[in-house]
Amino acid sequence: ACAIYVRSCMTTIFKGYLLIIGSVSIVMGIIGMFVPDYTWYPAFENIERGTSAANFVRTMSGVFVASGYILIRFIFSSSKVQLGHVLIYLVAFMLIGKISGLFYEGFQFHDIITASLGFLTLIGLIAVHKHRKNLLNYDL
Repeated sequence: ACAIYVRSCMTTIFKGYLLIIGSVSIVMGIIGMFVPDYTWYPAFENIERGTSAANFVRTMSGVFVASGYILIRFIFSSSKVQLGHVLIYLVAFMLIGKISGLFYEGFQFHDIITASLGFLTLIGLIAVHKHRKNLLNYDL
């Protein structure tokens, strides 16, 4: 009985830790996407606005938001989070970061191409995911 209690306590502690990490990832990602400059974060304070590096940071900030959301959803969900959903969230939030980068850093040819490919990827993921869901047989 003691081992079960210890295991339960450890699970609760890890869930609390993961909740904190997920929440911080979401907040840091949102700040990275939507704050005009990077002086708030020492590692990025030398990145100049309007550069590919600045746009890349905003795009990757979307990954932090998606990862934090998926992490929190995993903690509180009793069902398995499907891989299709995970990929859709990652690409969707990366695109939000990319759009933010286009807004703050300007339109560069490379960024327009990658945003276009990202939208096509998102559409493809959604289409394939819906097709797979339609193939599932719910008759038991």
